Amino acid sequence: MSHRTAAIVTALTVASGAALRSQTPADSQLVLHSTVQEVLLDIVARDKHQKLVTNLRAEDIEILEDGVPQTLRSFQYRSGHEEPAGQDRTAQAGAARSRRYGALGQINVVSLLFEGLGIGSRPQAIQAARDFLTSEGGPDTYIGVFLLSQHLKMLQQYTNDVGLLNRAIDQAAAGTYLNSAKDTVGAFGSPHSGSSPSTSPGTFTPREPGSAEERAPSQSSQFNGEMRELTNFILDYEGHLSIDALQQLIRAQAQLPGRKTVIYFSEGLIVPPSFPERFRALVSAANRANVAFYTVEPSGLSTALPFPMGMGGSRAGPQDNLRYLAEDTGGFAVADTNDVRVPMRRVMEEVRAHYEAAYAPSSTNYDGHFRIIEVRARRPGLRLQSRKGYFALPFLGGEAVEPFELAGLAALDAKPLPHAFGFHSGVLAFRAEGGETECRAVFSVPGQALHFTEDSHPRLFRLHATFLALVKDEQDQVVRKISRDLAFQAPADRRPEFERGEVTVMLPLRLAPGRYHVEAAVNDVDGKTASTGRIVFVVPSAGAGTHVALSDLVLVRSVQPPEEDRDAVNPLEFSGGKITPEMSSTIVKSGKTAEGVYFVLYPRGDAKPDVRIALARNGELVSAARPDLSPAETDGSYRVWSRIPFGGLDPGVYEITVTASEGGATARRRIAIQIE
Repeated sequence: MSHRTAAIVTALTVASGAALRSQTPADSQLVLHSTVQEVLLDIVARDKHQKLVTNLRAEDIEILEDGVPQTLRSFQYRSGHEEPAGQDRTAQAGAARSRRYGALGQINVVSLLFEGLGIGSRPQAIQAARDFLTSEGGPDTYIGVFLLSQHLKMLQQYTNDVGLLNRAIDQAAAGTYLNSAKDTVGAFGSPHSGSSPSTSPGTFTPREPGSAEERAPSQSSQFNGEMRELTNFILDYEGHLSIDALQQLIRAQAQLPGRKTVIYFSEGLIVPPSFPERFRALVSAANRANVAFYTVEPSGLSTALPFPMGMGGSRAGPQDNLRYLAEDTGGFAVADTNDVRVPMRRVMEEVRAHYEAAYAPSSTNYDGHFRIIEVRARRPGLRLQSRKGYFALPFLGGEAVEPFELAGLAALDAKPLPHAFGFHSGVLAFRAEGGETECRAVFSVPGQALHFTEDSHPRLFRLHATFLALVKDEQDQVVRKISRDLAFQAPADRRPEFERGEVTVMLPLRLAPGRYHVEAAVNDVDGKTASTGRIVFVVPSAGAGTHVALSDLVLVRSVQPPEEDRDAVNPLEFSGGKITPEMSSTIVKSGKTAEGVYFVLYPRGDAKPDVRIALARNGELVSAARPDLSPAETDGSYRVWSRIPFGGLDPGVYEITVTASEGGATARRRIAIQIE
C-alpha cells in the first residue's frame, strides 16, 4: 500500500491498471435505446443425485428478467464436441454468436487464477489445480494460468499441453503473494466493529514505555475512529487490486469464442468497504462477457470471519464473497472441504457440457439498472445453475456502456455542453505495428477544480471523477470508447499538494492511420459538476521504409520513481521512472513548470540511432543537445527523457525539434510551447 501512496506527490496519475469503480447513477435522466441485444445464458442442469441432465427441452425451463417472463430464441445442449447449429442472425445476435464461436467452432477457455494464498493453503490449491488437469478436458479445452499479486501476471498462455500447465502451476506454488484476504481481515478486523488492528485502547502496550507512542491513544473514541478509517483505507486498497485484476481478465476474454471459465483459487475476496457496488459491477461484467467463475477456498474446514460487505449491503466475509461471485456468474464455490477431487471433476463436467439459452430482453429501456435473471425449472427434480443478472446498458461502438459512463454520455448529449471547469486532453502516438498505432489518450484536470471530501477520523480526503472519451472518424462514427472511473483517498495533510497539482488519467488505445476527433467528458461525482471538450488529431502512417520511427513528443510534467515491477509494455515508463505528461503547451514560469521532453525511438537496425534535440525561438536556435542513449528496452526501443530548463527562458513562443537518424534515413517531430 505505502509505495503507491508515496509515489504521488503533486499530481495524481492513473494509467491502465489503476482502480476503477462502477455504480448505477441514481439521478440520471438519460435513457438510451439500442438495437436488439441478445442475452446468452449457460445453464447447467442436474438431478437430485447431482448427475448431469442432458435431455432438457426449451419448455422444461422458464427465464424471467426482473420478474417478467422472456421468450427464448434458441435453446441447445452443448457437449463441447459438436459444431453449433445454424442460428438466427439478427444484428446483435449474429455478432454475439460470432464472437462466441468464431471460426473455431465450440471451444472452452479456462483460466486458473491464484491469489492471496497463505503457506498453509497453498499446497491444497496446487493439488486442486492438478486434480482439475487430470479431468478429461478434450482437445477443444484450452487452459491458461495466472497469478495475482499486485498485478495480474500470465504464467502460461492458453494451451492444452498438460506438461506446460503443470510447470506453470509449479510457478504459482513458488509465487510471492500479497496477504491473503483472511490474513488482512484477521490483522485489521471489521471496519465497522470498532476494533483496532491488533489491540484495543484498553490493552494498548507501547514498545517503548514513556515514549510519544505510549501517550498517543489518549482518546479512546478518537483512536477507535482512526483505526476504523485506517482499516477501510487498507481494505479498499487490497479490494481494488483484486477486483481490478478480475475485471482485466474478464475484459481480455470478452471477445474469445466459446465458453469462458475462471477457476479462482483464493482464501477470500475483499470487496472495498467504501465501494461495495464494485462487486455488482464485477458480476455484471462477467455475465455480459459470458464468463463463469468457480471459486476454490483451499484452506479446508474453517469459520468465515465476519465482514460487512457483499451483495445488497448484507454482512458477508471474504469467503462469502467468493461464493456470491461463483453463484451469481453461473458457477459454484468449493469450500469447507479437505477433498476437492470430486468438485474439481464436477467443474470440468460443466466446462464440457451445458445448455445454451438465448433471448432478446422484452424491455428495450437500457437505463443502467441491474436486471435480475431467474431460471426456473418446469420439470420436477431439476437443479438449474445459471447467471444472476447484468446492468441494462446499450452497446456503443460495439462495446457495452459501463454504468459510470452514463453521466459522461449525458454531459456530451446536453445542450449547451457543460463547462464547469477547464481540463486538457490529447492523444499521443507511439509504435506503429500491424496496421495500427499504439496510442495513449491523456486527460489532465487541475486538482483545485475538483471537489474534495474530508473525513475527520482519521483525517483523509477523497475525490471521485469519471472520464469518458468517444473517438470518432471522419464520418463521425464512434470507433473507440475509452473511460475510467477514478476514486481516490489520501491523508488530509496532503490535500494542498493535490490541489496545486493535476489529476492525470492515461488510457491506452490502438488506431489505424487517419484523422480523428475526440469528444471528452469529465464528471466530478462528489461536486456534481461536469465539463466537456473536443480535440482533433491525426494518426500518421508508419510508412514502408526500414528507417527509424519516432513517437510524438511529450512534455513532461513529472517523473515518478520506477517501480520494482514496472510495466515494460507501457511506452510512458522507462528505466528512469514513469512519465506524467504535461498536456498544456503553455508554461507559466511562476507556477510548476514542465521538466523537459520525452520521446520513444523505434530503430529498424541494430545500431543506435543518432539523436539531436533543438530549441528555437522565432527561427533562431536557442540551444541544442545530442543525448547519449541509454541501453535499449526489451522491445528494442530507446526511451529518452531530456531535461530542458523552461523556467530560465524568456517569455515567448518556442519550438522543440527532435531529429533521429539511422542508416541515412531521418525521422523528425516538432512541438511548440509558449512561455508566460
